[in-house]
Amino acid sequence: MKALILYIVFVLIGALVAVGIGYWVEIQVSSTVSLIVFLALFFANFFVSWLAVIFVMDGSFKDAQGKQAQLDIEKSGRAAANVRMQAAAEKRAARDAI
Repeated sequence: MKALILYIVFVLIGALVAVGIGYWVEIQVSSTVSLIVFLALFFANFFVSWLAVIFVMDGSFKDAQGKQAQLDIEKSGRAAANVRMQAAAEKRAARDAI
């Protein structure tokens, strides 16, 4: 939830910056160039905001796509499954021994 809120905040800040720069370009150059600049900044804003959220949440870009986290989750899941299978095998062996 924190990441979503941060993302929305960063997108809003980026949109305001894009509007400001677009308005300045419109005054200095033309409305056509202003539209191109605004759209480029507006759409780049989504990607930059995503990177900013990753950096704020994790402190680095080492696991930006979550691959290491996914591998850790899968490893712990396999370990838990192995423990359950061993416990079931021991229970079955104890039952068969009686």
